Amino acid sequence: MEIAVLVSLTISVFFTALGSLSLTSKRTIIFLALQAASIGFVVLMYCLINLIIGLHMEALIDFLATFIEWFTCAVIIPLIIYWGIRRTEDIFEQPIVDGKKAIVLSIALAILCLIIGELSSLAIPESLETLPFVAFMFASSCILMINRKDPPKILAGLNMAENAFYPLLAESPLNLIPFMLALMVFVNIVGVFITIEAYREYGTTLISKWRWIEQ
Repeated sequence: MEIAVLVSLTISVFFTALGSLSLTSKRTIIFLALQAASIGFVVLMYCLINLIIGLHMEALIDFLATFIEWFTCAVIIPLIIYWGIRRTEDIFEQPIVDGKKAIVLSIALAILCLIIGELSSLAIPESLETLPFVAFMFASSCILMINRKDPPKILAGLNMAENAFYPLLAESPLNLIPFMLALMVFVNIVGVFITIEAYREYGTTLISKWRWIEQ
């Protein structure tokens, strides 16, 4: 694995772990943006270098597709969720699982992923060498979704889990990228819309306090 890719993935893992432990929704969104920005930065720079060196149409298309994907995940989607927070409230929420236990669980996951990566380094193909990092980021994101009752944090965890697979899907066909991005944006818009409507109805974004009103 190249040093630049290793550093990028390590930083992404760090921001994912911080996001899973964050207590406020705004901080979680910030860590989501930082995770998405760092996880796709190296690929974006490679595409930019190829564009500068090659100066041909294929390089330009690759760069534009990579930039749009990176910008959507690192800027547009966090802004959508942040807009929902501005329309509702920024919940300071203690996780369901105690913070110390969550930290211990995250460290255990990190160690497990490193062990798996070391043991499988000779057995798995080069295209899957990022799998331990992907597994840790996905597991941390799932902890965030399961461990919180505030929809913006849950949406952030969902997007972090999706971003975690980027190293494995970086070579996806270009014709799939617009569909994938449109689906991600649509899911977040729907999630934010439901959150805003529930907040107007119940006065809180905590799912545990949403109740059906008897007719």
